[in-house]
Amino acid sequence: MKKSILLITSVAIISTAHEYPKGKLGEVIKLGEDIINHTDTNSLSKSYINSKLQCVNCHRKGKDGRAGTTNKIGTFIGTATSFPAYSKRYKDIISLQNRIDGCFQRCLNGTKSVVNTKVGIAVESYITWLSTGLPINMSSKAPRTPSKIEMWDRDRNKFSSLFKKATHKNYINGKKLYVKKCALCHGIDGEGVESSPPVWGDRSYTADGSMAKLPNGATWIKDNMPLDNANLSDQEVIDITLFINAQPRMSYRGFKVEDNFKKLGLSLEKIREMMFQ
Repeated sequence: MKKSILLITSVAIISTAHEYPKGKLGEVIKLGEDIINHTDTNSLSKSYINSKLQCVNCHRKGKDGRAGTTNKIGTFIGTATSFPAYSKRYKDIISLQNRIDGCFQRCLNGTKSVVNTKVGIAVESYITWLSTGLPINMSSKAPRTPSKIEMWDRDRNKFSSLFKKATHKNYINGKKLYVKKCALCHGIDGEGVESSPPVWGDRSYTADGSMAKLPNGATWIKDNMPLDNANLSDQEVIDITLFINAQPRMSYRGFKVEDNFKKLGLSLEKIREMMFQ
């Protein structure tokens, strides 16, 4: 298992240098790439979501300029090799399209399923193409990219423990840090600025999105933010993530913002209590 992970990690840096396939497959892959880069404006995908987000916001571009080719959490390189995979959320084996659909529904505030649609097939084709030449490494543990699954587990566990100690003071410090380090790109009200995505509100990810889960959001932020200069301390990540995910956002099938805090034994009401109390 470890040898496979190392192989994928080493190949990931160079595995995106291949050309688009010719014919219809190449056209569909290019469509998938465009949808990932312009999810909220592409003529096919925009009707599937209610947010101002694009897949590329989390699955960032690498040095080759293609979405999902960064060597950080959020990379697509190797992702397709882990499917079909076991999902704890579904308590079943899921396909790559199921996983994509989950992102559309929860992370992009989706309106309808993309499974077996032109959108779902195109996005699946692009993600699969980025794993060309890599060995199949189906996961019985989680539907995640093989080269990053150990990092996910390690950091999520670490941040889960830290979040359980969080208080209102962390929220207040998170607000200060957000204004200082995040607001320039994401807006003082969290609504996004130009090409940077909204991080709360009706046009951002839902309460059941991956980034809304406090340990998940912290793990991604630690590895990716600030953009191209990820240098936040663990405590800064905790406080910023706590503040961002305590803000209002759309619920998903009854799952609300406060439910993510309850999972860690936290009271959202106490976390964001007014400063004068």
